[in-house]
Amino acid sequence: MPISNINTATTTSQTTDTRQNNLGQKDIFLKLLVAQMKFQDPLKPQDATQMSSQLAQFNMVEQQTNTNKLLEELLAKGNSSTGSNSTAATWLGHSVSVNQNKIHFSGTPQTFSVQLTNAAAQANLNIFDASGTPVRSMQLGALSAGNNPLTWDGLTDSGAAAATGDYRIEISALDLQGQAVKATISRSGTVDAVLLTSNGNELMVGGIAASIADVTEIRP
Repeated sequence: MPISNINTATTTSQTTDTRQNNLGQKDIFLKLLVAQMKFQDPLKPQDATQMSSQLAQFNMVEQQTNTNKLLEELLAKGNSSTGSNSTAATWLGHSVSVNQNKIHFSGTPQTFSVQLTNAAAQANLNIFDASGTPVRSMQLGALSAGNNPLTWDGLTDSGAAAATGDYRIEISALDLQGQAVKATISRSGTVDAVLLTSNGNELMVGGIAASIADVTEIRP
């Protein structure tokens, strides 16, 4: 068995033992408290102040158990991030580049890049709104192989400003022989938040959630 699996198994076992110990201690405390109330001397009942103190202690044990459970869940989610990062929080504040063809338009021009495997003699760009309706089409002309920075000014084909919201970008490119050239769209921005989802961690970059698996570059 690999060492990493042994560590994982050990951690899981320790976590399970800790939870069982916590539950066991809480159960014993409750049983003692109930027994104390049941067998107290009717002529000398338990002091009310002491009873209140013991009930408060039991409540603290209950809260601590719940807090520990929540922290374990958060740590488990944080440790599920892709790559060598041990916790998702390490992404916050970093500038990243992600392979993603979605952008969030909020009134300012949007910059992105198109990576081409080969030079293109002709390339066309199309932008669609969240419902899939085309809002802007542009002929880009020839593009070189590699990285090509582009900007959408936020205008529609009619010349009006596009509405605030999410948009999808599509690029089609052909070489001199009329063969399709593979194009990948990427964008850059600062990680403003980390979303802990059931499918893994996602980064909020420029108002759009992006999978950590799509990150191609990270900068301080």
